[in-house]
Amino acid sequence: MFHPGRRTIRHLALLLAALLPGLAQGAPRVSFDDLLANLKSPNAKTRQAAAAELGKSRRREAVSGLSALARDPDAKVRFEVVRALRELREPSAIPALVTLTEDEDATIREEAISALVDLYIDIDESSGVKRFLEIFSDEYDQTKVAPNTRVDAAAIRAITLALRDDDKGIREQSALALGMLGARASLKELGDALSDPEPGVRGAAALSIAKLGGKEHGRALVALLADGSTSVRNRVLHAIGTLQVKEAGPALREMFEANRRKELGQRTLQALSRVADPAQADLFRELVQDADPDRKRLAIEGLARVSDERLLPAFKKDFQREKSDDLRVAYSFAITLLGDRAFLDSIVLNLPSKTLGRRCRDYILELGRDLLGELYPYLNDPDADIRAELCDILAAFGDPESIARLTPLVNDPSAHVADRANRAIEQLRRATSEASR
Repeated sequence: MFHPGRRTIRHLALLLAALLPGLAQGAPRVSFDDLLANLKSPNAKTRQAAAAELGKSRRREAVSGLSALARDPDAKVRFEVVRALRELREPSAIPALVTLTEDEDATIREEAISALVDLYIDIDESSGVKRFLEIFSDEYDQTKVAPNTRVDAAAIRAITLALRDDDKGIREQSALALGMLGARASLKELGDALSDPEPGVRGAAALSIAKLGGKEHGRALVALLADGSTSVRNRVLHAIGTLQVKEAGPALREMFEANRRKELGQRTLQALSRVADPAQADLFRELVQDADPDRKRLAIEGLARVSDERLLPAFKKDFQREKSDDLRVAYSFAITLLGDRAFLDSIVLNLPSKTLGRRCRDYILELGRDLLGELYPYLNDPDADIRAELCDILAAFGDPESIARLTPLVNDPSAHVADRANRAIEQLRRATSEASR
């Protein structure tokens, strides 16, 4: 057996010491300039690898070189290019991304549309295109471009054209994207998409039409209540309620009566409660006595939307007798809507609630800007969570006069409130700036 002597061991130690730095560092990294040069390599694999690395670089200088490969003959290279441009999130990449939305490869077209949306909205980088197709209606309502953001017209045109793509998933993705980007100019095309042969596209178009306030498509939405797809009907119900399509009242009433004890009946009642059709007041008066708390709540809201102040005494009496916080808040909304602002207090105080907060926020936004004078005093409320929630609500109302009211909260003792106030002020300033152009 071999036993190395001291001298041999020493030589081996010196040799390892010389080699270890190189081993630890691995192969020398390719410089940024070399990566740009590699984009022009005659070898497709080299171009592909360079595109992937440049996407990770986060350097906007990479956009020009990557954009030049938008029509590369190799699909794998083009795919890495669109992924890299998506990672870089630079507006200068829009022309290349528009080109890639017309690529012969459907996967590349999908990625290009996602990349265009990602320039304006951070949806979910980890899940990519599928995130569009899995989004729920209520979540979709909250996913939108920041107010008064100018979305490049070329990006909107490209996504609108994709509504006619051969791939059904891309058509659905595009329909949802147009709503998120606030593309009101594409409402006509979205209206045409309500007749798409694929249920997913019809449902996505309905959601976006609602998000964009496309009331002119109300009649087409009512027709889709008879759609053979459950998913489409659910999304159409959501859209009709959001847009408050009053002429949908009779069809919704018929659908509710046929499905009273089913999930569809509950969804239908929710839409019916929102559309404010006076002809449905008798149904709401009946359901105010219902044992089911959800149906009762929707009836309270619906009756308030179609009735007048003569209901106030009855609502106030019911409010006092009601033990459920959920229903007390609904009564507070109804009473406030009918003219008694004193009950606004119950809605505002429940804004921080995990179970009732979202609905209270929606109630306030529905009640409208006329409430601003009553809301401002709550910016001094001792509850920091209430102050923080009101910052977001005032920003959503978009009244520039709220800036002066919010400014003291930038120095609020709660960092959470100070941050929300600062964001609200900046949002209102952007809105004012855009409006003055």
